[in-house]
Amino acid sequence: MIFGFSLEKTWHKFVAFGIVGLMATGIDILFFNIFYFLTMPFILARYFAIFVSMIFNFTTNRNVTFSARHKKAHTQAWKFVILYVFSMSVNVFVGWCVLQILGETTLTANIAAIAGIAVSIPLNFLGSLFWVFK
Repeated sequence: MIFGFSLEKTWHKFVAFGIVGLMATGIDILFFNIFYFLTMPFILARYFAIFVSMIFNFTTNRNVTFSARHKKAHTQAWKFVILYVFSMSVNVFVGWCVLQILGETTLTANIAAIAGIAVSIPLNFLGSLFWVFK
């Protein structure tokens, strides 16, 4: 036990968070491609896709990963929104930078989206563990 946290329990939460994150990523990429296919600009398509996956992510992590149903959802929700606005901004910025480097095609837009997601995962887990669902 370090800093009052069991590494084993934290590891199990991280694995569950990762599984939920993979599902949320699938939802994110699916909706990103739908919005992008409908000729929505990259940044708007990213924000809307992240928003859709964010709803899934909050609900599943609250009820399954962190088992935090005993606490008030509205308190957790506003913290979750603050965390995700921050991580979404990092996500989109990283994606935009990658897109500027690679050029804009459907393939590179997906690579850029995945790069943004990869950078935001640790931010989301740590923020969720230590602040949102604490």
